[in-house]
Amino acid sequence: MDNLATRKYAGIDFGLKSVQFSVYDEAKTEIAEESFPLPSGGGQDYVEEGFSLIEKYMEVNEFSWEDYSDVNFSMEVCTEENRRTLASLLPASFKDRFRVNVITHFRAFVEYVFHQEKVMWDRNTLLLEYVGDKLNYILIDQIRRSKQKAYRASLKSLDLKEQEIEAGSPELDLKFSKLMKRFLVKNPANIIFLTGEGFDGNWMKKTLNYLCAGRRVFLGQNLYANGACLLGISTIPLMDDGMILMDGPDMVCHTIGVITSDAGKAKYTTVTSIGQEWYNTKGSVDVILDKSQRVEFFFHNTRENEIEGASCEIKDIPKRPPKTTRVRVSVNFTSAFEGVILLEDLGFGEMYPGTGKITVFPFQLIS
Repeated sequence: MDNLATRKYAGIDFGLKSVQFSVYDEAKTEIAEESFPLPSGGGQDYVEEGFSLIEKYMEVNEFSWEDYSDVNFSMEVCTEENRRTLASLLPASFKDRFRVNVITHFRAFVEYVFHQEKVMWDRNTLLLEYVGDKLNYILIDQIRRSKQKAYRASLKSLDLKEQEIEAGSPELDLKFSKLMKRFLVKNPANIIFLTGEGFDGNWMKKTLNYLCAGRRVFLGQNLYANGACLLGISTIPLMDDGMILMDGPDMVCHTIGVITSDAGKAKYTTVTSIGQEWYNTKGSVDVILDKSQRVEFFFHNTRENEIEGASCEIKDIPKRPPKTTRVRVSVNFTSAFEGVILLEDLGFGEMYPGTGKITVFPFQLIS
């Protein structure tokens, strides 16, 4: 019990101008936060710079990766190149202990919100991120108000120049408060989070007076690192069940499934679900072939509620009696809407040994 009480979970966010480090300590039931500005302030090598600062922080404080039960990362620009850069920087001791799990800012915020008490997300929740001349926003709202509720998280952006709003101007507070009045009519929210350098300083008087009228408002710069940190503690049941539609960058909005057999009855089995970035979405399931050498797939676009079917003929395997061929179906995405399905012949025990041959079935989803 003592070990359980002292587990720690870390989240590290690589932003263009700073790196954030958050740790949840079960013994204290709270999140400790650290922030380090990057010397280049938005340079190309921001992941490498940020990791160097994290290493120095850990060295000075005599911390080790072994101090943590899980470590997850988020990135402002979550490209394949940046993910590879991070993986190359991590020591072998880290890779032996953890999986290199990188998520977007979008998902990190959703993870943060749905790891809070239900009152924080059961009604509309909004994130406003003020960076440069942009106001990025994530709205989490209910899309099905039945006994089994479903939610949607969507990411959009406003050009503040088009709204004639300029950082540092004497009219910033007045113009921003007027924008919020129009904005919240179209995007009503009960809980609002504010983040980004644009909210720094003591300029928000009228704006805060309006935002706080009947709403709960929180200001913080470690939301993404906190979301990555909380991801390590547990998964979100609603996300596991496909009840959160993630309408944001790199996010998969299709479920992929096959028909399997359960006690002689046909059963639809999900291989992959929604809620994660395409590069974090994988799944596999074993199916027993009956008389046909064909596997049927179903692709459900949860955003548009459209279903598309497809089938793949498995070739170059020995003829066997019905129900003596087991096939492992593995799904791998190469983008949010494309990927490959691998079908491996496993045979059926010693009597019908598998060949190990793999049939490759590319797919392109309804977007």
